[in-house]
Amino acid sequence: MILKYRTRQEALAGSFDSFMIGADEIVLTSVTLEGIEEGDQVVLAIDATWLKPLCDLGELEFFVKKDAPDGPVVYWTLETCFAKARTRENVTLAGNAGMRHFYLTVKSKEEKARIVSYALEGSVFAPA
Repeated sequence: MILKYRTRQEALAGSFDSFMIGADEIVLTSVTLEGIEEGDQVVLAIDATWLKPLCDLGELEFFVKKDAPDGPVVYWTLETCFAKARTRENVTLAGNAGMRHFYLTVKSKEEKARIVSYALEGSVFAPA
């Protein structure tokens, strides 16, 4: 595979005040990828540091959606932590010309997560 394009949107620890994630899903960030064609491979990399604000187990749901913040879910995971966690995931999709926008959203049903940093990186690879 040959890298065609890569972009990254991030908020580093210390560049903002950490904030509580609630039961309502919110958008952390998004990436727009140009030039996706049939046969390409799209790789989306999630990187988030978070902690729990309460005495019990923290929970945070991550979603990657395409097209719009309320668009189809292409990836979902539920993460838990005892004190602090770093969630790093890669999502690989078969590319098509209709793909362009991807959104990283989160929610914590019981408000047991506080975001410290986050990033979404998107890469487009062409077949060799």
